[in-house]
Amino acid sequence: MNALAVTSITNFVLASEVFFLAGILAEKPKARFSAAWFWSGMMILLGSATLIGGIDHGFFEGPGLPRYFIQRLTWIVLGAMTFFLLMTIAKQFFPRQVQRLFLIFGIVQFTADTIAVLLIDSFLVVILNYTPVMLLLLIMSLMDLKNGPGSRNMIAGILILFVASAIQGLGIDIFNPLDRNGLYHLVSMAGIVFMYLGGHRLRNAL
Repeated sequence: MNALAVTSITNFVLASEVFFLAGILAEKPKARFSAAWFWSGMMILLGSATLIGGIDHGFFEGPGLPRYFIQRLTWIVLGAMTFFLLMTIAKQFFPRQVQRLFLIFGIVQFTADTIAVLLIDSFLVVILNYTPVMLLLLIMSLMDLKNGPGSRNMIAGILILFVASAIQGLGIDIFNPLDRNGLYHLVSMAGIVFMYLGGHRLRNAL
């Protein structure tokens, strides 16, 4: 089995995990447009992007078929996921007046990111789009852990995902046929569990 096939399989396993956890979160009562509501949407979009990525690696990249449309679809869905993540932060940590600014900025960010990924053939665009939002979530989650809205599970999940991204970025390919992308997916599975647990502390009311 070649590395692309293994990467595709790890994509599908990670997508299954994310969809399963998203389903549990979806059952939890929550107000529309609350932090918990946006977080549930973020999880669904993450699972969707991971699933599409698996289809890309397994059924397009492997056979050498044109990848532009399915690859860009994955990247655009990740952009939407980033928007939902940004709004989760706004609803969880900031007052209502500031939330409106986050909404405007998020729409502009998503629009600019979509245009960029359609024109630039580099996953770096996606990384530059979501990394600052993840860092903001990490910073806000670190604030006042004991009595505030921060979450140790969320912090652990974000740090694990950063480790996974570092593995991918450094090109660690020492577990053949598990390449950097497959290893990224496997490490991310642990991070997603912690972020799911952290999601239970998000506000479910406006």
